[in-house]
Amino acid sequence: MPTAIEVIKAEHRALNSVLFALHVISRKALRAGGKPDFLWLRTLIEYVDRFSERLHHPKEELYLFRVLERRTPELGRSIARLRREHAADAGHSIRMREALANWERGDPKAGPLFVHVASDFARFNWRHMRREEREILPAAEAVFTDADWRQIDQAFAANRDPLASSETRQECEAALRLLQPRQA
Repeated sequence: MPTAIEVIKAEHRALNSVLFALHVISRKALRAGGKPDFLWLRTLIEYVDRFSERLHHPKEELYLFRVLERRTPELGRSIARLRREHAADAGHSIRMREALANWERGDPKAGPLFVHVASDFARFNWRHMRREEREILPAAEAVFTDADWRQIDQAFAANRDPLASSETRQECEAALRLLQPRQA
C-alpha cells in the first residue's frame, strides 16, 4: 500500500500536469489566433474540481492538517493559510469555467481572460503545493505517530485519482477521457 506522503506527492504531480496543460493549451490557441480544444479544457477543469477540490483537499484538511495542528501549534498560521488557499481554489475554478464558456461562445475578451485566470491558478497552486511539500509534509514526518500514519495512509490509499497512477501520456489521456461526458 502506498504511503500517504507518496499519494499526496503523486496527486500533486498529477495536478501540476493538469495545470501545465491548461496553461499551454490555452496560450497556444490564443497565440495562434484559433480556438482551443474546449472539450479538453473543460475536462481538465473537471479533473481539478473532482479530484483536487473534492477528494485531495478535504483529506489533507481532515487527516493531515488537523493532527498537525494538535501536535505542532506553531504551524497554526501556516495551516490556516493553506486552508484559505484550498477555499480560494473554488473561486478560481468558477472564474475559469465562466471565462471558458464565454470564450467558447465567441467573446473576444474571454480567451485572454481565461489564459490569465488559468495561469494565475497554476502559479497559485504551484506555490501552495510547494509550501505543503516543504513545510507540512516534513513536519508530519517528524511528529506523527505510527497510529496517525496508519489512519492517514488508509485514507489516502482509498483515493482513486486516475492521473496520479498514470505513467505515460497515453494513460493520462485515457484517464482524462473517463471524465468527459458520454457522446450519445
